[in-house]
Amino acid sequence: MSTTQRTPYPKSLTINTLKNMKTIQKILLMVITLLMAGLQTSCTDYQDEIDALDVRVTVLENLVKQLNLDLESMRTIVEVIENGDYITNVTENAEGYIITFGKHGAIVIKNGIDGKNGKDAEAPNISVAKDADGIWYWTLNGEWILGPDGNKVRADGKDGKDGVDGKDGVDGKDGVDGKDGQDAISPKVRINSNGYWEISVDGGTTWVNTGTSAVGANGKDGKDGVDGKDGTDGKDGTDGKDGKDGNSLFESITYEVTADGEFMVIVTKGGQTFKIPIYKNS
Repeated sequence: MSTTQRTPYPKSLTINTLKNMKTIQKILLMVITLLMAGLQTSCTDYQDEIDALDVRVTVLENLVKQLNLDLESMRTIVEVIENGDYITNVTENAEGYIITFGKHGAIVIKNGIDGKNGKDAEAPNISVAKDADGIWYWTLNGEWILGPDGNKVRADGKDGKDGVDGKDGVDGKDGVDGKDGQDAISPKVRINSNGYWEISVDGGTTWVNTGTSAVGANGKDGKDGVDGKDGTDGKDGTDGKDGKDGNSLFESITYEVTADGEFMVIVTKGGQTFKIPIYKNS
């Protein structure tokens, strides 16, 4: 019976091979450790960015909601002024004022101090103004807001006047029926995918870009390091902060007491001032 004889590996080769394997294992372990550390840091960085993005989205969503409520409140104030209504109760809280009217219910107005813009971020400057015809219209950055028909958008709706009866005489003609009054509306605002405020005056059917950015601009690049020692690369500037949660279309709210009584003075961001009497049961 023949026996197959195995040729043993040289002792030196076996030792070298083991040493090489151990060296390779050490290198692989170091690489894996570095990769894991880098991955952990990267994941942490990404999570920080995700958290920051979530906060920003929440702030902007709240801001859009607040501004749309402000627009409804502003329209109510115009109707209160035009209809001779008055304030029956004012409740102040941490966010602002709850104002209750005799005929128009209650509205909420944020404090003016909370209405300041965050760095590099702005809210659209929407207000109202009375034109030469005695009618209140909506404005954007001091300019009249125009509807799809090219006409100014009313903030107070009034009924059309009755037609005048025809004068007696030869076949006097009947008076022409008055036109229906234009309903008052409140514009709506939103932020588009490019981060700009848009406004709609037809209930959200069409939207117009206001040209006002709702998000902060990117920070400027950092300066390069000084020559001599190896200068480090300039760090990227941080993004501008979003407008504060509570940015209001109202600038200030104050009380005024005169010989005629007590009034609440409300000033909008556009500079329009409303003076509304407060009812006192004395």
